[in-house]
Amino acid sequence: MNSSGPLTADPNQERIYLDFYNLTEAPFAITPDPEYLFYSTTHQNAINKLLYGINSRMGFLLLVGEVGTGKTTICRCLLDNLAARASTVYIINPSLSGAELIASILDDLGIDYPARASKKDLIDALNRFLLSSANEQPVVIIIDDAQTMHSDSLEDLRLLSNLETDKDKLLQILLVGQPELLVQLARPEMRQLKQRVALTCRLDFLAKDEIGGYISRRLFVSGDKGRIQFKSDAVNRIYNKSKGIPRLINRICDYALTAGYVADSHEIDQKHVKKAVQELKDLGETTTVSTTNSASTRKWVAILLILSLVYTGIVVVVWRLAPRLVTVTAGAVPPPKIQPKPIPIAKASPQASQLATTLKETLPLVPAETQTSPPSDIKPPTSTEVNPSTPSGSATESSKADDDYYVVRVASFKTMQRVKKATAQLSQLGIQSYWKFMDLGPKGQWYGVYTGKFNNLEEAKQFRIENQLFDAIIEHRYGDSP
Repeated sequence: MNSSGPLTADPNQERIYLDFYNLTEAPFAITPDPEYLFYSTTHQNAINKLLYGINSRMGFLLLVGEVGTGKTTICRCLLDNLAARASTVYIINPSLSGAELIASILDDLGIDYPARASKKDLIDALNRFLLSSANEQPVVIIIDDAQTMHSDSLEDLRLLSNLETDKDKLLQILLVGQPELLVQLARPEMRQLKQRVALTCRLDFLAKDEIGGYISRRLFVSGDKGRIQFKSDAVNRIYNKSKGIPRLINRICDYALTAGYVADSHEIDQKHVKKAVQELKDLGETTTVSTTNSASTRKWVAILLILSLVYTGIVVVVWRLAPRLVTVTAGAVPPPKIQPKPIPIAKASPQASQLATTLKETLPLVPAETQTSPPSDIKPPTSTEVNPSTPSGSATESSKADDDYYVVRVASFKTMQRVKKATAQLSQLGIQSYWKFMDLGPKGQWYGVYTGKFNNLEEAKQFRIENQLFDAIIEHRYGDSP
């Protein structure tokens, strides 16, 4: 029977009920033996998704679950499943430095390296091994209890994910941990690693209707031939006390079998479970701690989300008020308040409605950032190769070239094909449009589709409403700025 570490004694010798129930081994030991894995809905989904991610060579994968939900058992199951199809590394002590972690990976893979190798030497040795076996089988690294890893070690893992060919990731890295791991990855300095995670699986508790099957499965594997019966009232009480946490179910059932042995009974009912719970005095504390940890995790995630929203709001307010603040700081007399005129909302044409629907199905709008020249092999569509100009029936001519003005960014796209489609639909509505190439660095390369040159913000807003371009963004331009 597999175990997570060396034992000083055979755990089966401590179960006085084995001979009485005619069992070959303890059915409810808490060691992570994959033979005892019960394929509940949540466990089956996690295994299927993780195997799919590994076989598809997605790179970084994540498995998150509360204490006692069976994460380590899932790891052992994956290792058994991949034994003949992949080179595997299983790290159970992630509290290592980056160099120590990479050295452990090399040791498990049987890769030689100098005694005093630098971190670069270690990574180079791993890279040579991966390139030499890239066409044979995947290399899978599973790191358990990853929530205890140092930030530097996580950063080194991110660097290892850069080892890839033009088509495939050479390393498949699975991080397994408690929900605190999500909080750790949500920190700003971890954003690069978080963006690399291609698949996240969450291991939940067992449902109430799965408890009976879970108990029967473990009894069967341990040698029971159907003589031991857990009554329905006992199963219900076990669920109520364990909340569906597999490790707690094991502890309660183990003590309940002992109570049944004392009572000379092969039928386990709620009075045996009640005695088991009384013996397990720390059971309520364990459940409370698990629930508290979960609530604490949700609290910190909510705090991070709120701080992110507040920061975004401050940036937006400063950006909108920046021109006014500059004017006031320079000593200019603040302009008198002008009451804006009501903007009549015209009924949009069917073509405008169709355009708005199409644009909502495209990629999300990206923030306005520094725009650069497009690649040399990309040419704008001939039908939209125009300079910013006033669309028909929308805005008036500007008499000063150095005045500030407004433009409407209709949408942003990743491909030129979508750009052509949008500009063609705008042309059908009699609206001239043009596009600009935007290189956003880590966010990729985009193409912004623009229209109009409006004298003031009200004209731009009215144009956006009349054409039902509610998701379009109005941008402020100064002088000859692009």
